[in-house]
Amino acid sequence: MSAWLERVANVDRETFLSLAFQQELWENESISATGQGHIDVTRVLADPRIAVELWDLKQSELPDDPKARREALDAAWESIVVRVRPLTKRWPRLKMYRVFASLWPAYFTTIAHYHKLRRLARAMGVERGVEHRTELHQRVLSRLDEVGMKFRSQEERMTLPWLLYIHYVNDESGDATEIVGDRPGETRLNPLPANRRRRGMTGIGGGLASVLGMLEFAKEGCKREDFIAHLHAQNPTHTRATLNTNLNCLMAEWGAVRAEGDELRLTDRGVALLETGDPEEVSDWMLTRILGFDNLLVMLRDGEKPLTQVIDELQRVNPGWTTNFAPTVLINWTRYLGLVEPAPGRHIKLTESGEEWAARILWTPEMLAPVPTLALAKTAPVVAGGGSLLSSLPSVEAIMSKFPKGIAFSRELVGRLHAGLWLNQRRHFAVLTGLSGAGKTQLARCYAEGLRDNDGAAGAFQIIPVQPGWHDPSSLLGYINPIQNDVYVRTAFLDFLLQAHGDPDRAYTVVLDEMNLSHPEQYLAPLLSAMETGDPIELHAQGDEVGGVPDCIPYPENLLLIGTVNMDETTHGLSDKVLDRASVIEFWDIDVDLYPGWESNHLDDDIAKKTRDLLRDLVQHLRPVRLHFGWRTIGDVIGYIEAAVNSGVFGANDALDHAVYSKVLPKLRGEDSKRLREAFDAVTKTLQDYALHHSAGKAVELRDDLHQLGSARFWR
Repeated sequence: MSAWLERVANVDRETFLSLAFQQELWENESISATGQGHIDVTRVLADPRIAVELWDLKQSELPDDPKARREALDAAWESIVVRVRPLTKRWPRLKMYRVFASLWPAYFTTIAHYHKLRRLARAMGVERGVEHRTELHQRVLSRLDEVGMKFRSQEERMTLPWLLYIHYVNDESGDATEIVGDRPGETRLNPLPANRRRRGMTGIGGGLASVLGMLEFAKEGCKREDFIAHLHAQNPTHTRATLNTNLNCLMAEWGAVRAEGDELRLTDRGVALLETGDPEEVSDWMLTRILGFDNLLVMLRDGEKPLTQVIDELQRVNPGWTTNFAPTVLINWTRYLGLVEPAPGRHIKLTESGEEWAARILWTPEMLAPVPTLALAKTAPVVAGGGSLLSSLPSVEAIMSKFPKGIAFSRELVGRLHAGLWLNQRRHFAVLTGLSGAGKTQLARCYAEGLRDNDGAAGAFQIIPVQPGWHDPSSLLGYINPIQNDVYVRTAFLDFLLQAHGDPDRAYTVVLDEMNLSHPEQYLAPLLSAMETGDPIELHAQGDEVGGVPDCIPYPENLLLIGTVNMDETTHGLSDKVLDRASVIEFWDIDVDLYPGWESNHLDDDIAKKTRDLLRDLVQHLRPVRLHFGWRTIGDVIGYIEAAVNSGVFGANDALDHAVYSKVLPKLRGEDSKRLREAFDAVTKTLQDYALHHSAGKAVELRDDLHQLGSARFWR
């Protein structure tokens, strides 16, 4: 970058105006990459008036006054825009930033993408009200100067904002649509697997113009009901369901709107789309989040194809698209967005913009696995021993070797789960019960991902939080909309089930978390029956497929069901119908010393040892009456002490006292018995020995209640 800027600063007029130098000025990526797309600026390079004007601007003196300087740069920018825009199909904004940064490096950063720069500016506390794009660069640089940043070169000053963006502002989660590099402007798309993508797009009358109109209403934020009312005023014949669908499209298919409770706000992507009207602003979302979008562009990347052939190939992307409706809507959207255009002979081909989008697809687009839609013959129950998946299972040691560091489940425990899940070729069902916070769900997740090794482990596991009031299978398997009989209301469990059935050579694990908050024999009835008899799972009685959902599927022999159970006054017992089909594994024995957080906490050695010894003693006293606690409570106690000590309000011993009072004692309860008395006496003495006066006082109350009233509980 330094060499390039020095070259631009010292170039003579004749060289500057030459076609070779102009091409380098517009295409050089020393300052910033423009991403994987490319806008052709050949006609811009061929216009000598633009080169002359850029030379004159370069040679002109900028005012010393900041306000006057901002106005001069704004005017220069707008003057070049007027000349450039008629010469290109799309406005080459990123390349123009690079040109201006090359001419005036003191007043531009290396962040060529304006909306990335705006997100950085917001995070840096740059006040709102910046009207022009060039001004924001100057405000960001001024903010660095205000806090006393010292730079060894102007290149370092230009580049620091990009480093701040990628390390402190950019979304680095696994679900981010882009992955950025240290080199300014360097990005690559991060596609979701097919089974996590939105199934195509929804047709919206008016195309992109309608989308922009909806975003305009929400640009300052609005209530959900106000937004729906606005859509109804614009489309009075539309039902509320249709209006809600349009809103959901803006969130899930465009990534342009987000919900914060009852409030709707534009995402940064939505703001950019509204301001520019350029579909490029949503390209990252469309290409990585919409099923079939990347498939379509890759199909056409090598040349035009007959429309009917494209539709047929798109239908294979999602077996649920049994008609040409969804593929046709997807193709229409690519036409509305200027990516695809008709060709002679009822063919379609990519436009220049479509070729730019297609060039960013560096992966092989995926397809959903096929789902049989015909009624299937019933099969007899089978026993373990002959299945291809069963015969190729990794060993327990191999599974455990994939567990994250710090996970301390014993080999025996993992072996019990493994044996319980695979004792039958078809019925892989386990129930994990016992101590709350002992790691039941974590064990299930680690086992599921270890079972799949690195072969697509991200899609191996699905957690379903069971809710009270699940009285029938529709909560898991979905149902046909009673008002619209051609609409099937799907669930995450159903999609996972269909995916498992379509991919029989790999294991799929579902965790039914808190499965006894409702009666499992009610909401699991079709699966409990099918896993035992081998009959198909009946999904609906329409005969034909509805909304991509067949009437039945065979029970997937690669589906693992793991339920977690806590027994208290809010839950139900498990019936024999469930227990006969499940392997039950209890979580009661907790080794305090094996808790991985002991190695990573920030407690002083003395209080850490005291905390560990105390918790070990309390677990030992409470284990006989099953009132002891798990790793979640241990972690909370450690976290409480760290937070309390850091606050400066409590000393370490007082923090430990309050942590035990808050996290351990509230669960102590029971009816009078010799064993419970002994436990309460031991707990009381231990708390007194450790000089935890607050907790010891409460323990004395509980002990006295037990002796005098015949029962005791923290809450009274």
